[in-house]
Amino acid sequence: MESAIVHLEQSVEKADGKLDMIAWQIDAFEKEFQDSESEPISVLQLLRSVTQVKEEYQVLRQDIREVLQLQKQLTESVRAQLLQVHGHFNILRNRIIGHNRTPQLK
Repeated sequence: MESAIVHLEQSVEKADGKLDMIAWQIDAFEKEFQDSESEPISVLQLLRSVTQVKEEYQVLRQDIREVLQLQKQLTESVRAQLLQVHGHFNILRNRIIGHNRTPQLK
C-alpha cells in the first residue's frame, strides 16, 4: 500500500513538472508570435482550432463506420435475397424438368 502511495506521489510530481514545462512552452510560443510583425495568434485560438479539427475528424470516422456498417447490412441483405431467388429458380426448374419427364396419358 505504501509503495502505491509513493508511486502515486511520484506520478503527480512528474505530471506537475510536465504541466510546468507545457505552460512555459506556451508562454514562449505566445511571446514569439506577439513579437513578430504578423497578426498575433493566440495559443488558445490554435488549441481551439486543433480541438475543432479533432472533433470533426472523430465525427467523420463515426460516419465512415456507420456507412461501412450499412454497406455490410446491405450486402448481407442482397446476398440473402439472391440465395432466395436461386432457391426459387431451382424449385421451378425441378418442377419443369419433372413435369416433362412424366409421361402424359390422354
